[in-house]
Amino acid sequence: MLMQAESLEVLEKASVAPTQARAIVRAIEIEIAGAKDTLATKQDVLGLHQALDALRAELRGEMTGLAGELRGEMTGLAAELRGEMTSLAAQLRAEMGTLAADLRTEMAKQFGDLRAEISGVTRQMYVALLGQTAVMLGFFYFFLTQLR
Repeated sequence: MLMQAESLEVLEKASVAPTQARAIVRAIEIEIAGAKDTLATKQDVLGLHQALDALRAELRGEMTGLAGELRGEMTGLAAELRGEMTSLAAQLRAEMGTLAADLRTEMAKQFGDLRAEISGVTRQMYVALLGQTAVMLGFFYFFLTQLR
C-alpha cells in the first residue's frame, strides 16, 4: 500500500517528525489492511443472506419431506389400529354372545328350580288352606249344634 500524502501532511502540520509521521501512517495502513480480513463488507453480508436463504429452502424441503413421511406413518398406524379395534370388537362380541348364552342357560335352570319350589310351596299353602277351612267348618258346626 502506498502512503497517502495527505496523511503525511496532516502529521507534519501537527509538528510530528517526518520519520515518525511515516511510521504512524504505515502502522495505520497495516491495521486497515488487516481489518479488511476481520470486517464484514456488504458483499459478505449479501453472501450470508444468500447462504441463509439456501439453507432455509433446504430446511423447508426437508421438513416437508418429513411431514409427508410422518403423515404416511400416522395413516398406516391409524389403519393398523382400526384393524386391531375391529378384531377386538369381534372377539368381544363373541365373548358376550357366549356369556349371554351361559346366562340364559343359568337363568332357565334357576327359573325351573324356582318353579318347582313355588309348586311345592303352593301345594303346601293349598293343603294348609283346606285344613283351616275344615277346622273353621268344624267350629261352625259345633256352634250350630250347641245353639239349638
